[in-house]
Amino acid sequence: MLKQIMAVSGALALALSLPATAGAHGAWVAERWGELGVVYGHGAGDDAYDPARIVEAVAVGEDGAPVAVNVDKREKSAVLKPDGEPAAIALTFDNGYWTEKTDGKWVNEPKDKVADAKETGHYIKNNLALIHVHGALPAFPRQDLQIVPLDNPVGRKAGDPIRLRVLHDGKPLAGAVVTLDYVNQASLKSAPTDADGEVVVAIRNDGLNVLSVDHSMPLENDPKADKIGYTATLSFVAEAHSHDD
Repeated sequence: MLKQIMAVSGALALALSLPATAGAHGAWVAERWGELGVVYGHGAGDDAYDPARIVEAVAVGEDGAPVAVNVDKREKSAVLKPDGEPAAIALTFDNGYWTEKTDGKWVNEPKDKVADAKETGHYIKNNLALIHVHGALPAFPRQDLQIVPLDNPVGRKAGDPIRLRVLHDGKPLAGAVVTLDYVNQASLKSAPTDADGEVVVAIRNDGLNVLSVDHSMPLENDPKADKIGYTATLSFVAEAHSHDD
């Protein structure tokens, strides 16, 4: 049975989080000055980044057919320019290697480049952004970790329930806890996903919604990192604003 939304205690939320300089940042697509900007941040943060870290952006139409999309790389950010109106865009953002040193400080270097390394992770940010979706959802491009909506949240309102499925390597991920409002209230969590990777949550905002989930895997015999850590986000606008004003 699909599980209902629940609030996780502050202590558990803290335990689930990663250091802000390492894995806690996410990436997602959101409208910026009438364009589809790639946002990189933690909570309400909207940080500068090297656009070369965007390694892939794949778009599909409402019929599931591929839609060409160009990554317009700027000095400290990037904008996506699709050919037409895609239903969804799957973004992959490689945040590189982050190493915690024995003094507790973090550096953006692989383990083999840090003499006093304590632990190193290779951090990947995936985003599935719903852009122009009406009615049935298309098949989405596959990502290493992703939150897939089973119900179309576009055109809904805050408080409406939707079903989600968390997938890792294309397979349901049981026990995953979804952050329900990554930008505004990251302490609000879902119940753990069930054996099918599914959970029912309530839409948080009438406007922009960014949900997230984390998952990591140990790496064996890798001189650069001890683990690979994924942060996947699902972004969408539930009720689009009017452009009449």
